[in-house]
Amino acid sequence: MMIKWLKFLRTVSSGRILVISLLFMLFSDEATGRRNREFKYSTPAPKFLQTESNYTYHKGERAILYCSVKHLGTKTISWRRANESLFLTSGTVIITGDTRFEVAHTEDSTDWNLMISNVSTADSGAYECQISSTNRDLRKEVYLNVKGISLTGTLHVDRGRTLKLTCNASGAITPPDYIDWFKDGTKIKPGGTVELRKRFFINSRAITSVLTKSDVIMSDTGTYSCRTSDLQVTSVSVQVLNTNKKQDKREPQGDRYILDSSHSHSHHTSYSLFMTFVSIVCVNLFRRLYFYSGR
Repeated sequence: MMIKWLKFLRTVSSGRILVISLLFMLFSDEATGRRNREFKYSTPAPKFLQTESNYTYHKGERAILYCSVKHLGTKTISWRRANESLFLTSGTVIITGDTRFEVAHTEDSTDWNLMISNVSTADSGAYECQISSTNRDLRKEVYLNVKGISLTGTLHVDRGRTLKLTCNASGAITPPDYIDWFKDGTKIKPGGTVELRKRFFINSRAITSVLTKSDVIMSDTGTYSCRTSDLQVTSVSVQVLNTNKKQDKREPQGDRYILDSSHSHSHHTSYSLFMTFVSIVCVNLFRRLYFYSGR
């Protein structure tokens, strides 16, 4: 009887130990899960901070496209053009071969700004700041507008010839409304020998204006400027050359020179007079000889 009682107590004790072990494991797993959940919620997802979405620069300037991210953690920021699959940068590493690109970032900073030196109108377009993730929501698109203006044409023109200058300009979103022309600060108006023509290019957000002045004179020498409606300005210096003076009396032809026609005519006249004089002298001399021989 005693032996059976002891076996019963042993069984109960074993059962107690088993129950206690199960309870310990249950509470231990719950505590671990709670800790994991607490850790998960204590690491917020990366978030873009508020920055501008549109940037406008002039041709030749250094453009800065801002991107600021909070709670980045171990993830990486990359930049690319929105219409291209290849990345320009990854972190602070420059992937593109274009040395004008760089990333401005300091340790512990939330800024990952893309900088482009000496921008041109070809750099205009959408750019994407992306957090390394399969979540497409973790990317921010910004737009770069590059405005440019150029003035080309005949900088040296002969007096009496035609002067032609062309001004090309592009706008941020649409072409400039118009282009004004100036000479030495005075506005040029069409009329007489002056003609102004313009043309718009909607797809490239550009405008072209052509200044033509025929039969230029020496006073047309000066500084010519074109200015757009959004106040883009550029200038060139034009020199009118006085090349209508009489040419040198002798003009080369191969290794020989040809006398000017006026000198040739003068020389021929002098020669004719001389020969006439010689003829008269000779006739008189023969007459005298004949007269003396007859006597």
